[in-house]
Amino acid sequence: MQPTIRQILALPVLAAGRPEVVGGGERLDRAVRWVHISESADLTGLLEGGELVLTTGLPLVGGPEAADRYLRNLTDQHAAGLVVELGTHLREVPPHLGELADAAGLPVAVLRRTIRFVHVTRDVHRLIVADRYHEVEFARTVHEVFTSLNIARADTAGIVGRAAQILGRPLVLEDLGRRVLAFDARGGTAAALLDGWERRSRMRDDPPGDAAPDSWTSVPVGFGAERWGRLVLPEPAEDADRARMVLERAAQSLQLHRMLRQEQDELVLHAHGGLLDDLLSGRIADDAEAAARAAALGLAPGARHVPLALRDVGDRPGADALTQGQRDRRLLAAARQAVASSGRTALAAPRRAGTVALLVSCPDPRAADRVAEEVCGALRSAGAAGWAAGTAAPAAALTEAAARLAEAEHVAEVAAAMPGGAGLGRPLRAADVRLRGLLALLRDDHRVQAFAESELGPLLRHDARTGEDLVGLLRTHLAGGASKTATAQATGLSRPTLYARLRLVERVLGVSLEAAESRTSLHTALMVVDGLRGGR
Repeated sequence: MQPTIRQILALPVLAAGRPEVVGGGERLDRAVRWVHISESADLTGLLEGGELVLTTGLPLVGGPEAADRYLRNLTDQHAAGLVVELGTHLREVPPHLGELADAAGLPVAVLRRTIRFVHVTRDVHRLIVADRYHEVEFARTVHEVFTSLNIARADTAGIVGRAAQILGRPLVLEDLGRRVLAFDARGGTAAALLDGWERRSRMRDDPPGDAAPDSWTSVPVGFGAERWGRLVLPEPAEDADRARMVLERAAQSLQLHRMLRQEQDELVLHAHGGLLDDLLSGRIADDAEAAARAAALGLAPGARHVPLALRDVGDRPGADALTQGQRDRRLLAAARQAVASSGRTALAAPRRAGTVALLVSCPDPRAADRVAEEVCGALRSAGAAGWAAGTAAPAAALTEAAARLAEAEHVAEVAAAMPGGAGLGRPLRAADVRLRGLLALLRDDHRVQAFAESELGPLLRHDARTGEDLVGLLRTHLAGGASKTATAQATGLSRPTLYARLRLVERVLGVSLEAAESRTSLHTALMVVDGLRGGR
């Protein structure tokens, strides 16, 4: 950081002059960019701003009017402050100098002993150059740290943790729905850092009363319309410029990690999918070839093939590839064991992080509808937990069954997102999920999150600020078909109170609940928010 006037006055070379601040004392923490020695009464065009001007007092000779013009000229040129040495042109401090300095908003100090100004410029400029060197060195170190993390393909937690270590402050990575993807409590506890995080994060966008929104520093993660999160420093930074530099470099590394992770997932899918990947990609269009290759891999001939997708609900955004890979392998092993214990065979492979796909062979077409239940029952009997399952209609041809895996994966994703774990431990079908299922599938899409925020953000911030639950009231009202009678019965509110609160909801959101399109948009946004809160 650049030295301040207060720090410069404390230097030995200036302290020898017995400095005394006579005006503008509340501005002594101004940063000094340079030191300028001048006896000119008009410095217009000679300063660039941020200079500490040294003079023996000649511009102040001539009375209050001359002094006032000089001080205001310095202020107009954005000088940082003025140091006047007594003895050459001024014997004593002019009685009006302090008052004029306060009026001009300019820190003014006088030196009662003669010193060498050249020594002042030498020592101060050394400080400034050293500060700039330290800034360059800090920037170089930050660059090297995050370049090393990028080369090592560090995971999300590693990047956030390293940034927090450099800053010596806690750090949080959140998505657009204010879910915490990764964090480092650095010097505190996770409980204290994350307590009420969503509410606190929303309040920073709409601070009540005298709350200071600038006490948090944040930078977006992702580019332009593809922004998918932000890094938040939830404490005041000692050096705001340095903090922002670190956050911006960390955000770049997180974006790079996200891109590499997506590529890695595709490679893993290609490496471990094998025949299943060929079927899904359409590289095998002939069912006879598909059956022959599947038989060579141990799949028993079947009259029907049942698509089944298993979703690991312990999957977390930001988990490193090694940890997620281990979880996927455990889920895959449990699935294969469940298939074997049910007396069947299957093609099984990881499809993407957190999801395992299976095509289960069923020789008896009459038993095909029970296959998913039997495999899931075997999983439960084996003690496997933390998974959701989706299935689709059986098909005679392997190619057709593989094409239906997308539907099974969609249903599994929905089951994992159902609030309260309602969709866990049993296979669900497309008939069990509708719009809520589609939105649960899309909940991690930043565009869907942005839509939900635009629809419900003002109401969520209102609730966070006031402690009310207008969002809950809106949910109840829309779930009851927007019937005020049904809402009053469900909430126990009197009619006048209910009407007043619904009007408040309309004012906060700026929409009419009488409009069908508004209700549909709000209901959809509520489903997105519920999916974000219940899906992890």
